[in-house]
Amino acid sequence: MTTKHTLYAVSTGPYDSKYLTQEAIAVINSCSTIFYPITLSSPNPNIAFNCIKQAVDLSTKKCVGVTFSMSRNEKTTEQEYETVVNQVSQALTHGDAAFIAIGDISIYSTAARVADIMQSKGMNTKFVSGVPSFCVAAGSLKLDLAQTDEEIRIIPGDAYIKNGKIDSVLESDGTKIIMKSARHLKDIINKIEQKNLLNYTSLVHNAGYENEKVFRGAELKSIPEDLFLHAYMSIIIIKMP
Repeated sequence: MTTKHTLYAVSTGPYDSKYLTQEAIAVINSCSTIFYPITLSSPNPNIAFNCIKQAVDLSTKKCVGVTFSMSRNEKTTEQEYETVVNQVSQALTHGDAAFIAIGDISIYSTAARVADIMQSKGMNTKFVSGVPSFCVAAGSLKLDLAQTDEEIRIIPGDAYIKNGKIDSVLESDGTKIIMKSARHLKDIINKIEQKNLLNYTSLVHNAGYENEKVFRGAELKSIPEDLFLHAYMSIIIIKMP
């Protein structure tokens, strides 16, 4: 199926409408259908939708929540994306559509994957960039992530614990930004301590939101237990002096 209409993958920034760009607001306003992810594994399953509804009048829009279980089963994941792609394809027969996602659309984004599949089917797609959550976290920490010629590495924490890569990453040069760590946050912190990196490590939970929490150095060993249960929006930054 082909159509002249466009799917926009739109970044909302982290958590709050104050991080929405003017371009994101303009695109959402121009689209007739708004798709937003419902992340069942998150304590706040509608984060992206909550961001835009503070800034955009959605009364005339068709808003469609789509469910992602974040399953480790690739077959389950493929089925979920196939269902979403079919819904988006149908919406594009009536007008432009936006698929929103938190942070920046190009970093670990469900919307980007949907857009990639749509593009492979010959559909028109566009990315609308936004503010990455780790940049907001660095701002909260007043931290310069990298100076001249320094490296920055973005690490999917849970995956690197599971496949045994976390040790070599922690021993490598440059600033390490560890995301996607909801399942193994304690294990990652323990690994950081074992590598004697705790004093160079910070964790920001709910970066940019009103209940943002910051932990630095030894404070990471006294993180409240309830945060580990809701660690979906936690970012670890390791920056050597």
